Formats: sequence, C-alpha cells, structure tokens
Amino acid sequence: MVNRDFTAPGPNRLWVTDLTMISAGEGPLWLSAIRDAFSRRVVAWETSARADADLVLTTLEYALASREVEPGKLIHHADHGCQGGFN
Repeated sequence: MVNRDFTAPGPNRLWVTDLTMISAGEGPLWLSAIRDAFSRRVVAWETSARADADLVLTTLEYALASREVEPGKLIHHADHGCQGGFN
C-alpha cells in the first residue's frame, strides 16, 4: 500500500500510472504512462483513441518487458480518480 507516500527505496519498487486525455484535431487521444517513483523516469507509455483496459494493460506489459522487476517487490499504483494530468 502506498498511503500517499510516493517514494521508493530503489528502482522498480513503486510505479505510478496515469491516464490523460489530449485534445487532438481528429478527436481525443489518450496517453497511458507509467513512471518509476525512484528515478522519476517514465518506464513505458502508449497512446490510443480509446481509454480502455487494453491501453492500460499494453502499457504495463511494455514496462514489465523493458525492466528487471524482482517478483513480489513491485507496487503498481493507479489513482483510480478522475482523469487528470501526469505531473
């Protein structure tokens, strides 16, 4: 559990994710991004015309494939609130 403490003791221990809508001429574009709380670097991102589970799961799959994650050590936190920015 995160309890609003977004610090991590090392890389790949806490990832935070957000889903953001970007207004585009052809309609909304959704950006799903995952950031490592330790390094504050984006470890994966993906865009789609729809904000759905496929978008979020694809982003997570890319992140897991590109990082060395120790089993049982990673927390993947999503706010589940209203759609907002990724600061």
